[in-house]
Amino acid sequence: MYWRVSTTPISCLYRVTQSEIAVGFCRRQLRSLSAAPAFSVSPVSLQLLCSRHKSNTLYHVNVPSRKCQPACTWIRDLAYRKQPRTSICRQICHTTALFDAEPQQQQQQQDEPEKARQKLTMDYTALVVSIQELKTRWIPAKVEQAVQSDKQTLCLRLRTVDASTWLYLCWHPVSGRICTGPSPDRGAAAEAFSFGEQIQSQIKGLVLLDATIPQAWERVVQLSLGKRPGTPATLHIYFEIMGRYSNVVMAEPNGNILLCAYQVGSRMSSARQLQTGVTYQLPPQPQGIQPDLSESFDSWQQNITQAAQMLSEQTGQPALIDKGMVRAYQGVSPALSQEICALAAIFSQDPVDTPPHEWQELFKQWQNWLTRLQDGNFAPGVDQDTGRYSVLGSLPQISSVHGAMHDYHTQSEGSEQFKQLQQQLSTVLTRSLHKIRRKIANFEKQMGSTEESEAIQKQADMLTANIYRWQPGMTVLDVEDWDTGKSVTIPVETGKTVVEVAEGLYKQARKRRRAGDTIIPLLEVANADLAYLQEVEDAFDQVSEYREADDLETLRGIQWELVAGKYMRAPSDASLEDKGRAKGKKGSKRKAGEGSAALQGFRKYTSPAGLQVLVGRNNKQNDELTNRVAKAGDVWMHVRGCPGAHVLLRASVTNRDASKPDLQFAADLAAWHSKGRGEGKCPVIMASPTDIKKPKGAPPGKVLVTKEKTIMGRPDHSIAKQQEQQENSPSHHWTLVHHYQNESDKDSFTVVRIDSYAEEHGISCQRCL
Repeated sequence: MYWRVSTTPISCLYRVTQSEIAVGFCRRQLRSLSAAPAFSVSPVSLQLLCSRHKSNTLYHVNVPSRKCQPACTWIRDLAYRKQPRTSICRQICHTTALFDAEPQQQQQQQDEPEKARQKLTMDYTALVVSIQELKTRWIPAKVEQAVQSDKQTLCLRLRTVDASTWLYLCWHPVSGRICTGPSPDRGAAAEAFSFGEQIQSQIKGLVLLDATIPQAWERVVQLSLGKRPGTPATLHIYFEIMGRYSNVVMAEPNGNILLCAYQVGSRMSSARQLQTGVTYQLPPQPQGIQPDLSESFDSWQQNITQAAQMLSEQTGQPALIDKGMVRAYQGVSPALSQEICALAAIFSQDPVDTPPHEWQELFKQWQNWLTRLQDGNFAPGVDQDTGRYSVLGSLPQISSVHGAMHDYHTQSEGSEQFKQLQQQLSTVLTRSLHKIRRKIANFEKQMGSTEESEAIQKQADMLTANIYRWQPGMTVLDVEDWDTGKSVTIPVETGKTVVEVAEGLYKQARKRRRAGDTIIPLLEVANADLAYLQEVEDAFDQVSEYREADDLETLRGIQWELVAGKYMRAPSDASLEDKGRAKGKKGSKRKAGEGSAALQGFRKYTSPAGLQVLVGRNNKQNDELTNRVAKAGDVWMHVRGCPGAHVLLRASVTNRDASKPDLQFAADLAAWHSKGRGEGKCPVIMASPTDIKKPKGAPPGKVLVTKEKTIMGRPDHSIAKQQEQQENSPSHHWTLVHHYQNESDKDSFTVVRIDSYAEEHGISCQRCL
């Protein structure tokens, strides 16, 4: 096999779309790579380098960020067009001109695919695989405990002869799933939710006898429970994954419903009621044709084409293959249709007038999918970069799909909760800051009017000193200003004497002085509130996107700060969450110990000398870090004069003073995690924890430093900045290299992953996947 990589690329900024570029591929070689479900429907902005050298063609694509889930989205767009390779560069140049000339159209094209991109859901195929693994590994099993870890997740502790695990039944609208996973976060806090507590009382000690899908092509699972293996079931749990209508129902063998996660009455649905005492019925049969392995190619193609055209007439959008596949057949999700298209090396958003040979390849992959369903021969795999999983063998294989399902859907659910809470907190902070700033402006305006009290007092004094000049009927009185010696005219209201006018001025002056005495403390409180809200806003700005579970916990901590400060209302299930959190925290301390539990949630870094550096994520964590975690010998830091996080350099563990590089390392982190991150340098307060006190009644995050030193922090030099740049830098370098084994195979292409250094120097190549 020969490999050739050209060294003189023509660079162009390029957005891959279906109609903008086409190139020939060897479908056999692309099949395994292009099938990755990490592909998204949306094209992304990429940098494509193209060059030609004799018979060799090189494409180099830099994916801008790990946030772009499809590491190889462009492969689908380039896949199998069989156009002459001599036209590639010309098409790329045309595309570049189009990209530069029509930015509005480019932005519109970029926005539309983002809306079309959907998160991976547990479709019928994934449900079949999950139940198959559950039956193979965990049935029969004794149900030892039932815990409702949150308002949409029920966890059952299963124990077999060899091992134990937790079975998750999550009826979240987007992240609904049934799979095994680790112990739920809140331990034995089942009584926090009534449904979980009732389930616990009903099934504790029973045996999980079987798990089946009672209705073909519908995402409903029936869990049968009995007293012991081999005996008839005494209870059934029906788990329905139906988007926002997902539900968990417990019923007797005769169908009588005992419990429901959501009660559905006749007013909510005329087709099916789910209430205690009602007979359970399976959901109505979904629309569409049931896939059949014996269906002919012509019938299958006609069904998809007609469904796509009908959908196009309704929406005004082009008739696309993947949309028609989802609309025509039951059990086909958008992610599955995209993966089948990718396995066939076809862009999922191709129109239905695709060439016949592509339809044939697509039908072949369709039959392969049905064969896997019929035989139960699945090959679960996971993309380590995106976390997306597949069961059709298109990704690096794993032994158990349950772990990948749990990790992906937990991350997806956390990301959705993060976005919702982030938007809510952003609104509350914006409104609160605007309100407090307006209040301060009013106070300052009133303070300005109090300064006029001296001038009013002076006018009253001058009138009193010149009473003898006033005559009845006079409307003004000319008096001499004692300070300047100039004549001043003071108006006298008709019908009043000078004495009455002077008394009125004295009264007005006293009133303004009293108002000033009252406003000063109110203004001080308002300024303190503004400073506190700015601290909270800075902590909020530090968590701009969801990367891990601690990010969601950080926002929840900020939410409870705002609730405690009466800036927003507590969530409707606040009392239940408090109860569950308290139970979970006690359980975690008993398990992990006080020391390790105390360090959970902080941002953690390692200094050049190996010392641990902890950074608070919000004011609650700042309080805990400063008042509980910090010990004598540690170094505490905070940016001077602006909101920021508390930083702790844990030098006490080494029983020696921190070195200069370690101090600078921590100071740079303190500068980065503050409002001053946009500055070149920031003064950072450095103190011992023994010199820090918290004033009585102070809000979270407020401390008093009695003895301090100052060190200059450099935000751009911090390790946090470097990590952020690394995350946003190209994380994958995919290169399309023309290779052939003999002269007759010159039109074959394959995709390889090449290290950036090796790419520059032509040292080594490595096959992808």
